[in-house]
Amino acid sequence: MEQPRLRGGDAFADGGTVSDPATEGTLSGEEIKEWVEETTEGFPDVRFEVERRVADHDKGLLFVEWTMYGTRDGPFGPLPPTGQSVEMNGVDVIAFSDDGITSINGFFDMTDFKEQLGLTFPAVLGQLPTLAVGAIKATL
Repeated sequence: MEQPRLRGGDAFADGGTVSDPATEGTLSGEEIKEWVEETTEGFPDVRFEVERRVADHDKGLLFVEWTMYGTRDGPFGPLPPTGQSVEMNGVDVIAFSDDGITSINGFFDMTDFKEQLGLTFPAVLGQLPTLAVGAIKATL
């Protein structure tokens, strides 16, 4: 079985899914494309550095340990940009078949993610003016 290249939506098998703490559930089909677009809009400079890869081709599994870097300069979910940067570690467990990726299950510390973006109490208090202005702009 050949390892799939993680280039985009075309790497997924029919019915392929993505799930991690930021997706708040399991995504498939067009939802995956929309989620990738939302992420790259929210973090225009996002990049992932692969720390380690371990594959079991017989079982169709790939484990990828990564570090994500990015700055929240765009909207992400219901919240406007914060201008805060994030550097976080995570692991993706990728299942694949001859048809492509069947699932990606991501694991990372969502609390750490929110803390780095200043979205936990009491740090979020300092973000309130930025969040309020962004919310007003979004309704205009």
